[in-house]
Amino acid sequence: MNRRYARVVYEVARKDLLVESRSKQTLNAAFVFSALIIVVFSFVFGEAVGDREVLARGALWLAVVFGGAVGMSHAVALEGKNEAIDGLLLVPVDRSAIYLGKVVSATVLITAIGTLSLAFVVVFLDYTFGLEALSTIMLVIVLASIGFSAVGVLLSILMLHSQLQESLLPVLLVPLVVPIILAGTELTQPGLAPEMASAWFRILLAYDGLVLLAGWMTFEYVVED
Repeated sequence: MNRRYARVVYEVARKDLLVESRSKQTLNAAFVFSALIIVVFSFVFGEAVGDREVLARGALWLAVVFGGAVGMSHAVALEGKNEAIDGLLLVPVDRSAIYLGKVVSATVLITAIGTLSLAFVVVFLDYTFGLEALSTIMLVIVLASIGFSAVGVLLSILMLHSQLQESLLPVLLVPLVVPIILAGTELTQPGLAPEMASAWFRILLAYDGLVLLAGWMTFEYVVED
């Protein structure tokens, strides 16, 4: 049973990533939006903000969050076409496995958006993260992507048939991922004390665990509505 469950998670994630690799609609929209945020930061705040490091961290996480929200909107909108999500739900499998598969695929996409946003920060804001800090930053981006995806998938499915989905999703999603924004900006701060870094990592991991568990337990009821 466990092997079958894992296979369903894998196949759902594989299907989503395969569709995205062929259309590239979600990544293209999210990448452009993330780049625009960082370019705007560069022109508007580049000279006004004296601390380049604060500017870079703020721009990075705003680009990840809003670029990710745009990406989630496009990804789930594809499921609404031709009632594809209804067909997926007719498969005789545990629906929580479908949720986890979608979280896995969304995590991969959000991680890609975060990685490219990091490159945009280096190019447009002329700020270089230290080599020893890059591994920590990438770990934080992956952990943040898990929590973001766990919330984003659930909200996106909930709003799938709403006419205001693309405009309303960021409004509902951003307040729910405030812990990710706070933890991300603190953990990408150079020279953060080990005690503080450990505390913020625990907060991020606890948030990921809570939202994943909540989504796993409620997904079946969300899709029934």
